[in-house]
Amino acid sequence: MSSQKPPDKTTELPSMDELRDEYPSGWRIIVQNESVGYILDALMDALPSREFTKSELATEAGVSRQSVYTHLELLLALEVLEPVANSSPQRYRVAADSELLDLLHQVNGFVNGKLSQ
Repeated sequence: MSSQKPPDKTTELPSMDELRDEYPSGWRIIVQNESVGYILDALMDALPSREFTKSELATEAGVSRQSVYTHLELLLALEVLEPVANSSPQRYRVAADSELLDLLHQVNGFVNGKLSQ
């Protein structure tokens, strides 16, 4: 005989916002923190292959150095930045072939085009 209990019908299911927080879409990952948006915006304005220290990137983006430190792994994983070998202090280069930056430029153009009509 099975000793399993039937599901408790009083248990509340998670809300949609809780589910979205627990399992964010790629879009939510890049927009959930305002600093990431500012950094990506600065990288969109930068010339391909431009190099930054973490402090320089923070200044360029208008965010704290701590924000750059906090989100650096995400920026590297998204391949918008790449580390510059043998640089001290460590420098990071805007990835010239970044798919994400290309897509963000397209979204930027689309939004600006729609809003200027």
